[in-house]
Amino acid sequence: MDAEARVATMLGNPKRAIIAMAIPIILSLLVAEVNMLADRAWCSGLGVEALASIAVVRPIYNVYSGLGAGLGVGAAAVISRYIGAERPSDASSGAIQAIILAVIFGIILTPIMFLLQPGLIELIGSEDIQDSTVAYLTNFTVCLVLIMVNGTIGGILNGQGAANLSTAMMMVLAVSNIILDPIFIYILDFGLVGASAATMVATSLSMLVGIGYIMSRRTYLRFDRSVLRFESEQMRVITKAGFPQMLEYLVVFGMDAILNMIIISCAGSEGLTIFSTPDALVALMIVPAMAIGSALVTVASDAYGQRDLERMRKAYLFAVELTLTISITLLVIVELIPGVFMSPFTYSDEMAELKPQIIDTMRIIAIYAPLFSMNPVCSGLLQAMKHPERSVIMAIIRNLIMIGLYMFGAAYSLTAICWALDIGHVIGAAMSLIVAFVTYRAVSRTWDSITSQTV
Repeated sequence: MDAEARVATMLGNPKRAIIAMAIPIILSLLVAEVNMLADRAWCSGLGVEALASIAVVRPIYNVYSGLGAGLGVGAAAVISRYIGAERPSDASSGAIQAIILAVIFGIILTPIMFLLQPGLIELIGSEDIQDSTVAYLTNFTVCLVLIMVNGTIGGILNGQGAANLSTAMMMVLAVSNIILDPIFIYILDFGLVGASAATMVATSLSMLVGIGYIMSRRTYLRFDRSVLRFESEQMRVITKAGFPQMLEYLVVFGMDAILNMIIISCAGSEGLTIFSTPDALVALMIVPAMAIGSALVTVASDAYGQRDLERMRKAYLFAVELTLTISITLLVIVELIPGVFMSPFTYSDEMAELKPQIIDTMRIIAIYAPLFSMNPVCSGLLQAMKHPERSVIMAIIRNLIMIGLYMFGAAYSLTAICWALDIGHVIGAAMSLIVAFVTYRAVSRTWDSITSQTV
């Protein structure tokens, strides 16, 4: 499919557009999650402490990735609005400014996070894994610019309907990482540090592929000298669109770090391994929801740019229906055969002893996947309607409630924490659906009022 055809699909039937865009994004996100699972699978041979270190670092790495992905979502929303309004030059300029912003943010944050990471790990980790955890995290921190630029480029490609190209980027990352992991971890004998080093080498390759796509003629946007300059107004627009999403990712993944602290205080490093291993699989289960939410941002933003409220409504309702269908189906499968999914992470003697507890935990926490799936879809609609701040506020409120529930559960057992997680997501799903509905009604009434005054 050429660039013009991709944009035509993006601007056409909302159901077809969401499916067409969501499929490559799903593949892209699946590849990213499989990437993390590969680290876990290879490192499970290093023992419980190595997996606990990965679990502690995972939310911090997700925050790093979320900053780039959030900026990418903001860029995608702005680019797709410009395309919908038939302003391709502004869309091209916006893409360049987004990359510049990613570099600036990365350069500023790298030394800050490098200095803060020992104290941060001491706060959220356990003493027996502190040194290995800091060593594993350092490669990600030093390469923060690469992580942010890579995520932003993916958003730029998605914003012009070229989600298949962003998927190709992620395929390069995942395949490279899966190949490099055993080489760095075992052959070169770098151990746990080798896992993060392999990931960053693979990220660099992915970024180079993405830059090649953007500068080629395979995408809708064109980049000549007129757009290759610093534009403060464009940066302001992209930051306004992307910052709330970046903040939401920070809140969501920061919550994971707090949950790790609570689990360690309740059940130690072993408890964190028991929880985090099945939770990594749940992350795979919510990938379709994340992809559909990302696709909805682009499709609904186009409809917003064209002032086609009915098309935006149809896109949202279809996204909700599709997300629930997929996530509930996955939940049923996991509940029926959890042991099959946990086998790749429990092959060592040390991990095999924990397998029954890991399976029991899997059965409980898998329940939250369909509930959580409402958050990215509703967030996508709010982003398209230029109200991303409401999504951030919801995320903050939802996570404050969940912290209270986690602490209550920690007074009893790890199992109680798992059930608290499910209860918290019931509340979160209800909040997301209500706020999305109320916001849509308000926007609809505003547009109806403007239309009647014009007539």
